[in-house]
Amino acid sequence: MGNLRFQEGSAIRRLFALLSILFLFAAFLTGCTASADGTAPTAKDGVIDLRNWSFAERGQVALSGRWAFYGDRLLAPGDPGLARDARYVNVPRSWNSYKGKFGLQDGQGYATYKLTVLLKPDERVLALRVPNIFSSYKLWINGSPAAEQGRVGTSRETSTPQQYPRIVSFSPNTDRVELVIQVSNFQHRKGGIWVPVMLGDSDTIVRAQMKETAKEMLILGSLIIIGVYHIGLYAFRRQERFTIHFGLLCLFVAARASVTGENYLLQMFPIPWEGGLKIEYCSFALSAVTGYLYVYRLFPMDASKKVIRYVIAAGVALCAFVLVCPAVVYSRLLWAFQLYVMAVSVYTLCVLITAKLRRRVGSAFVLAGVAVFVVTVLNDMLFYNEWLVYAQLVPLGLFFFMLMQSFIISKRFSNALYQIEHVSNELRELNAHLEERIEERTVALSEVNASLAQTNRDLERSETSRRQLMTNISHDLRTPITLLQGYLEAFQDGVVKTEEQQQRYIRMMLGKLGGLNRLIRDLFELTKLEAGQTRFDFGEVPLGQWIRQVHDLYEIDIISSGLRFSCDYLSDNVPAEGQAREIEQQNRIRLSLDLSRMDQVMANIIYNAIKHTPRGGEITLSFYFEASTNRVIVTVSDTGGGIDEEHLPFIFDRFYKIEASRNSADGGSGLGLAIAKEIVEAHGGTIGAVSAKDKGTMIWFMLPCTVI
Repeated sequence: MGNLRFQEGSAIRRLFALLSILFLFAAFLTGCTASADGTAPTAKDGVIDLRNWSFAERGQVALSGRWAFYGDRLLAPGDPGLARDARYVNVPRSWNSYKGKFGLQDGQGYATYKLTVLLKPDERVLALRVPNIFSSYKLWINGSPAAEQGRVGTSRETSTPQQYPRIVSFSPNTDRVELVIQVSNFQHRKGGIWVPVMLGDSDTIVRAQMKETAKEMLILGSLIIIGVYHIGLYAFRRQERFTIHFGLLCLFVAARASVTGENYLLQMFPIPWEGGLKIEYCSFALSAVTGYLYVYRLFPMDASKKVIRYVIAAGVALCAFVLVCPAVVYSRLLWAFQLYVMAVSVYTLCVLITAKLRRRVGSAFVLAGVAVFVVTVLNDMLFYNEWLVYAQLVPLGLFFFMLMQSFIISKRFSNALYQIEHVSNELRELNAHLEERIEERTVALSEVNASLAQTNRDLERSETSRRQLMTNISHDLRTPITLLQGYLEAFQDGVVKTEEQQQRYIRMMLGKLGGLNRLIRDLFELTKLEAGQTRFDFGEVPLGQWIRQVHDLYEIDIISSGLRFSCDYLSDNVPAEGQAREIEQQNRIRLSLDLSRMDQVMANIIYNAIKHTPRGGEITLSFYFEASTNRVIVTVSDTGGGIDEEHLPFIFDRFYKIEASRNSADGGSGLGLAIAKEIVEAHGGTIGAVSAKDKGTMIWFMLPCTVI
């Protein structure tokens, strides 16, 4: 075990050394592209001489040096003021570094820059890469307007801030180019040109911009993908809480990178300049919060839980301050944000060093990543304070941090897989002797469980049926029995005296007893159906035979009731050869029916329709074969008074006897359609109703069939 730990530590040191070299090399390349060539010419007294500079051989050049400067004045090309009273300042530098004699206070105000560029006469198409100039500017090249960002003004009310780099191509057509730039700033802590303007031939400038864009988009895209990936890890595995904090850290750094430098977010979406600056400052503060939470979740035994409250409280307070204040206020307190981030970073490094000394798993990777990330944060702080003219490296530092995080996840997965393999081997040996017995017991238990489940379902149905039967008996038998008792008491009390009265009371009592007999018969029939205790004698019946049987059974009763009657057969593919082919098709359609039970269904529905259809009306039976689903749809339609829509969902319930309903063939029990529903469902079908008030009712049911 000791040897294994030594080898692991040695591998970590070699990996860390290699990645550090790669990171420093990448940072070196970034710095080289960001800084100007030391041998490049510089501007002197507002003039830069590039007549000995070859753009084709030596590339672009930074227009750095001493530019002509007109503080507290906005001068356009051709203005006589450009020819006199010029002062000279170093560019790139912010106004905050200029002396008060220029008329600028704390980086606020407006001014004009002028630079004359001497070129070779044969230069054709050139281009300027204009950086972020705080916080609005307007550029002229040889007297012609060339670029503008925001609106230059002499006060906060007359100026509008906006910024993102631009490339401006132009044809000099002369050996002398005059650049005039008006700049105003009333919205930010720093104003002026504090990033160099680059000049070169158009191809070189565009190519350099494409490389810079590709590099930044690669880093930005990687940050977003890794951030979303880690948030997804947390969504699927909540135990690893450090993943969501690392994912948020990546997204916050990506958000800050998208509104600084090239300002991709502001270019792609209509976000105001103030909104972009708020995103930058809030992301800066929240990066410290999520970074510390990430380390705390990884090493909770080495970090203080009390510190979390202070870190979160300070971060949220800074964000709230940014959201409620204008940019000119909170941008002047950048030192507070930087002090907060550095304090959190130093404490985080102390936690990681403690974890490394205690030999926590993965602490070396996290310490390496955080150390490099903190160095890049420090570099960016120096850059924004103009103490070090260097590139922004925070996204690159976090990219290195992501590499360390990938090694942490890989190591955790490797340990988990090793443990799983070890446990799997032990279980495999243990299961080798138990598989056969377990399989036998599993089969036996499955059979017993299936039997118990079926028995339980049967008992539940029986118990439910018993309860419903008792409820129905107490509900519907009490009323007729009470009436019978009243009739008998009338006999006993001598109320009924004449023979005619006696006969009338006896007829009423016999009628009530007949109703009770029918009710009890229907109740037992329905209870047996619901409990699955009714025996069905299914047989294969041709559809044509069934149609003729139904027609013959009910035609006389319907017509004798003073109603018109029709019985039709329909199909998706009606044959064109005549009645013989239609009968042949009907006989090829077979249904599995218990004819006596289905006759009970038809009787309940048809006699119910007869009862509720006035004389002169019509009852129509339709048998429709749906070839796409192999079903026969039977409909019984009448032209009666119909059923209100509110009652339709309940007409197949037992004892639903509202006067408008159609669920009783004999007018008393309220069980006719409930029995029909149970029989249809026992045949594997479904039943329903369609009706409209005063327009009639249609009862339908569907039965499965086969075609031979």
